[in-house]
Amino acid sequence: MTKIVLLDIDGVLVSHGGYRAALHSTLNHYASLMGLDHFDFPEEKLAELEKRGIFSEWDMVPLLLGALWNDILAHYPKINLPADLSSAAVEIGRHVNGYLPRELHVPEFEFTAGQYPAEAALQQGCFPFIPADLRTNLLSQSRNVNFSHTMRLFQHYTLGSHIFSQTYKLPAEIETDSFLHTHDRSKIDDEIRGRLRRSTLRLAGLTARPSAPPKEVSDSHFGYAPEAEIALELVGLADIPLMAFGKLEYLAAQYQLDPAALMKPSPFQALAATLAAWTGEEWPALQAAHQWRETGKLNGMFKQLPNKFELIVVEDTMGGIRSTRKAGEILKDAGFDVDVQAYGLTSGSASKADAFEQFDVPYFEDWSALMNGVAL
Repeated sequence: MTKIVLLDIDGVLVSHGGYRAALHSTLNHYASLMGLDHFDFPEEKLAELEKRGIFSEWDMVPLLLGALWNDILAHYPKINLPADLSSAAVEIGRHVNGYLPRELHVPEFEFTAGQYPAEAALQQGCFPFIPADLRTNLLSQSRNVNFSHTMRLFQHYTLGSHIFSQTYKLPAEIETDSFLHTHDRSKIDDEIRGRLRRSTLRLAGLTARPSAPPKEVSDSHFGYAPEAEIALELVGLADIPLMAFGKLEYLAAQYQLDPAALMKPSPFQALAATLAAWTGEEWPALQAAHQWRETGKLNGMFKQLPNKFELIVVEDTMGGIRSTRKAGEILKDAGFDVDVQAYGLTSGSASKADAFEQFDVPYFEDWSALMNGVAL
């Protein structure tokens, strides 16, 4: 049977050491402004955030910093803080004499469709001890490099100072190499890559990573960080179609949409990725998925898909699995005979294993175990 395989990137194709290192460096930047030696979270704590559906470091950083500052201000409520994040960090440091909570807690909050987690936390009144203006600057617009200082600083570390300035046409605030180049490692070897490249498999990347616009468009790449492309090049799959944040962001800009509403777990991203995997075309696949979003019907572009096929997704979190399962239902309703299979990779994380068990997803520690356990 024909198989279309959607591959997440971080935790699946690459060990996302670059993003994790950038997260810790960003948090420690603020810690140093506060006069602290470090501000760190163990990986299992970050995996717990992922289990809750908070997958992006762009949301993790402001939420973790918010948890720290909220705890400090609960103990030191009389500090008068400015709205600027860096100035606030310095001011906090002047008053707390090195105080650091033993355990930080990111409060539970409901997710809102089309809204990023940090913004949802803001709207639901999380971190009430942080002054309103500072809280807004910390949690809102977590994907806007011109507004969000945490996102802007994080992008310095992921891209490196030089590529940061080239991408966003902004002066570098710090000097650093790209952590994606120095810390990311491929999770697939030559044997696994060869098996994925078999003629019976059609592949596409399915990721929340920033990326260039669709490969078929020739518009300026200003503001589009090619982070997903860097990862595919690292693992030797640079030629496969890709559905990443930059692709969705480009489509959203053409139709005045919020790209957050198109991201996994929305079926939009998996629908577009499925079509791109089969046709090799990103922009037409995005436009076809947009027409489905507008009309509720699959247009003629989807008729290029085989009538019967297996749709497989390999993920390390539930976002892409939910997206693919929903896309499979849409395809079935349109008359396709689709068998959807989801497989999880845990890399030894108990939190990830628990999440997969909760949703009846077969999971494996690594690619070798997956390949030996299923007929992919």
